[in-house]
Amino acid sequence: MNKEPKILEKGKQYHKEIQSDWEKSAEGTIKPEKTIKKPNGKSCRIDIHVKADNKLVAVVEIKNSNWDKMTIKALKRNVKRHSKQIWDYIDSQLKDKKDVSPGIVFPKRPESKYKLKLIEKLFEDQFISVAWEDETIGERNKRS
Repeated sequence: MNKEPKILEKGKQYHKEIQSDWEKSAEGTIKPEKTIKKPNGKSCRIDIHVKADNKLVAVVEIKNSNWDKMTIKALKRNVKRHSKQIWDYIDSQLKDKKDVSPGIVFPKRPESKYKLKLIEKLFEDQFISVAWEDETIGERNKRS
C-alpha cells in the first residue's frame, strides 16, 4: 500500500478541520467540496461554498502553504496560481448571476513581515481576501 507523503496528509487534515469549523460556525448554507464547472467546461471543487442569500455567495480556498520556506519568486508564482484557481470559481458564480465574495485561508502567517504584506497585497490586487488561522480579528485590525 502506497502511503501519502506527510505534507499531503497534513494538508487534507487541515482542509477537513477548516471545513468542519465553517459548517459549525458560519452563517448561510455551507457546502464543502461543491462541484462547479470552470469557464473552460472542466469540473472542479470549491473547498467551501457559502450561499448567503439568493444573490450573494462566498467562495473560499483552503491552502496549507508554508510561506517561510518559499523564495519571493516561488511566493509570487504560488499567489498567481492560487488566484487563478479562485478566479475560476468566481467566474463560475458570476456566470450564474451571483455576487461573489472570494477568500483564501492559510494556517499560519509567514514570520517575515515583508512576505506577509506582499502576500496580502498580491491577493488584494486580485480582489481576494486572505485569512490566517493563527491571527485573531483584533490582531488583524491592529495591523491594518
